[in-house]
Amino acid sequence: MWSQVSNNKVDRVISHPISLTIGDIQYPKVIFTRFTKAELKNLGIYPYREIPVNTRYQHSGTISYEVKSDEVVGSYASPTDRDVATLKTMMLDTVKQTASSLLARDDWMSIRELDGGTAMPDNVDAYRTAIREESNDKETAIKALSDLDAVKLYEATPYTETRENDDGEEYESERHLNLATHYFAEDPLAEDDPSFVSLVKK
Repeated sequence: MWSQVSNNKVDRVISHPISLTIGDIQYPKVIFTRFTKAELKNLGIYPYREIPVNTRYQHSGTISYEVKSDEVVGSYASPTDRDVATLKTMMLDTVKQTASSLLARDDWMSIRELDGGTAMPDNVDAYRTAIREESNDKETAIKALSDLDAVKLYEATPYTETRENDDGEEYESERHLNLATHYFAEDPLAEDDPSFVSLVKK
């Protein structure tokens, strides 16, 4: 991205190459790829970067620009936190939708059994029960979240994952799990992951 600057003020932010008229001269959009940074700067065109706001958790507010020697930086003044109750309602909806999606795969087995056909395998039945119980637990946990920091942590809870490479050596990495969407119930129909060893909350 770029910004057009005149008199040390940003006239506009340019998201993609466009034709420009500067003074009495019209420039084709290829100047953004063919001109050097110095040549663009002579025309008042600076690289632009923006300090982002996580709009999941904050309203961005009003943007302001700082013209530096070789770039323009945009930042948002006084972003405000989103309403925690609204976020929690959205999370509860996500929990229910995720559980429903996981259960939907095997609904046909339940229908078949109700119609007098082959019974659902016990391990699948147990998995479905575990999903429902886990979903209920998630709803209880979300309702108990007291502030925005607790919401953020629930949607990015740190875990240590241990895996094994082809040489049988174990290695660890950190994962941040969204507990509203990540279910821990063991799926009996899922393919085995031979490299997986463990996943432990930090």
